Amino acid sequence: MQYRLTDTHLYILENSKVLCFARPTNAYKDLGELMENGTLYHISVPEDFESFDHNKALTPGEGGDFFFEEFLNPVLKLINENKK
Repeated sequence: MQYRLTDTHLYILENSKVLCFARPTNAYKDLGELMENGTLYHISVPEDFESFDHNKALTPGEGGDFFFEEFLNPVLKLINENKK
């Protein structure tokens, strides 16, 4: 999993898509709460991932609720271990 942490968000690159999650001050309680705060963006050039910023995305984000628990459980752990 290729990811990037900023002060406020976690970005994950997955097959020319960037999944974006807010980094809360308190831990997420479960996967449902995590997905409520997740947005999916499409990028045409994977190399753009290193500089990707959801605030500057040209296309609107969409929900990322099609990801499986096996993918999301490590994401939940990563975010909860790296709270703001």
